[in-house]
Amino acid sequence: MKLYLMRHGEAKSNAQNNEPELTENGKNQVQKIANNLSIKDVSFTQVYHSRKKRAQQTAEIMIDILTPGLTARVHNKISPNDDPEIIFKEMSNWNEDTLITSHLPFVPDLITLLTGRDAYTFSISFEPATLVCLEKNNNSNWDLKWSIAPSEINNN
Repeated sequence: MKLYLMRHGEAKSNAQNNEPELTENGKNQVQKIANNLSIKDVSFTQVYHSRKKRAQQTAEIMIDILTPGLTARVHNKISPNDDPEIIFKEMSNWNEDTLITSHLPFVPDLITLLTGRDAYTFSISFEPATLVCLEKNNNSNWDLKWSIAPSEINNN
């Protein structure tokens, strides 16, 4: 099983909107990641996003490009300051490749919990729209396989 953890794309500031949505640049960041992954035949069979609009929009863009027709589901315990232990326990029953779109600090906190290593030691930028791929190993632990950020993709 592969787990794809993604920070939402760039969002409007809270001062502009009580429930910030993705900016045009944020939408472009997510599309850039999804288009790059489509070349690599990345897909998933279940998608969860937080209650926040920017995470939902990120999930929907990823689905539109990588797995059209799939429906994303809201998960009430993957918002910025939620305890990753809650979804960690749930994940023990999952067997499907899964995308989770969420926020800082939740994404690096979950990576730390899954791998047993501080997520920041992996040199991941965690800029908006960064996606991290983890894979469950034989010991029921998780290995970080790769990560990709919009700034790492050539515009050519």
